[in-house]
Amino acid sequence: MIFREEKVSYEILNNNVTYFAQKKKESRTVSLAFAVKVGSSVEDDVNNGISHFLEHILFKGTLTRNAYNIKEPIERVGGNLNAYTGRVSTVFFAKVPDTYAEEAFDILYDLISNPMMMKDDIELEKTVVTEEIAFSKDDPFDQIYDNTVEKLWTNSFGKNILGTKETVSKFEQKSLMDFFRNYYTSNRLVFGMTGNVNDEFIKKTKEKISGYNKKSGNIHVGSPEIIKSPVYLINKKKDLQQAHVLFSVEAPGRKNQKNFEAFKLFNIIFGSGMSSIIFHNIREKLGMVYNIDSEFISYKESGTFFISALTNPKNLKKVRNKLYSEINNLIKNGITKEQFNYGRERLKGKLLISTEGTFPTLSRIIDDIIINERLIQIEHILKFIDEIKIDDVNEILIDTLKKSWNITYLLPEQTKIDKIEPFEF
Repeated sequence: MIFREEKVSYEILNNNVTYFAQKKKESRTVSLAFAVKVGSSVEDDVNNGISHFLEHILFKGTLTRNAYNIKEPIERVGGNLNAYTGRVSTVFFAKVPDTYAEEAFDILYDLISNPMMMKDDIELEKTVVTEEIAFSKDDPFDQIYDNTVEKLWTNSFGKNILGTKETVSKFEQKSLMDFFRNYYTSNRLVFGMTGNVNDEFIKKTKEKISGYNKKSGNIHVGSPEIIKSPVYLINKKKDLQQAHVLFSVEAPGRKNQKNFEAFKLFNIIFGSGMSSIIFHNIREKLGMVYNIDSEFISYKESGTFFISALTNPKNLKKVRNKLYSEINNLIKNGITKEQFNYGRERLKGKLLISTEGTFPTLSRIIDDIIINERLIQIEHILKFIDEIKIDDVNEILIDTLKKSWNITYLLPEQTKIDKIEPFEF
């Protein structure tokens, strides 16, 4: 395979900010982001949701810009400015035409270095975030996923990223400012950009970021502590017509790169896309479900493999048994050579396609740096995938799938079921 892409320049600045840049001369856009190594996993029962709430508040105004002047200059030129909070990071990003990269950088830097946090804005945003929490509870997938990880991930990783109405209602200016000062520090900060940028702009941004409040020491983000005993949950909801099911099992972390990449390849084969094993055999051939797929979420030390399905409540047992049969067949016989070749090419293809966009590239690099604490150049990832053998995939799928599975059902209120049949091999 011949693949050419500009290498990512990567360094730790003198104030311990992690900095990276990638030139994409063929692009007419630039994506930039400040990522802070803080998320819901550092929170407790009192301040649950504060990372996400702070993300909202920073957009309300800085010492030099009001909320309108933060957003309008970027949206006026067709760009996008936004942020998201996860369990180990909060990311503020912009994607703009290359001619507006400098203005976007100035706005992002202002956001994370000069917040106002006015009391009136905090009270107003409590209403907004409370509505977001209510909306999330209305979404069946969000509800079944949140209910599962709350029980499955026993440390703070299981906490809801949005927090609760109770915790959000108690946030005050002082607690938010204290949290900002404690966590928005240079040793937790990652800045990156990818797109049509030149050396002069790279030098200018480095100089600016080097002035960010200096703090020493490396920050290591954590990983979920996963409960060993199987979790079985049944929840019911009014006005629900379909049964939502979520099967989950402990899966590899990223520390072992070989196992991580091999299981990613398996996930592609098993439940990613309409050609996957479970979509083809359970949805297309039997029509048992409206949708079924799998997802592999992995941190440095641990990960979790999820299978989600949406079906008629009358089909619950059939879906469970068919899924059990598919997994049991893989444990006994492994994947075929044809499936392996398909999965490897699809995995590489999806990775290569992602390099066409500046924002997908930026997001992948940030995720790699925060969780792996290092940068892996894309040609090395492709080489690693090429070196995976079918035996590697079969070995890790057996090791993972033979564990005791967790099962969560979210069902229409009238569904008559009071226990879950174990999922063990």
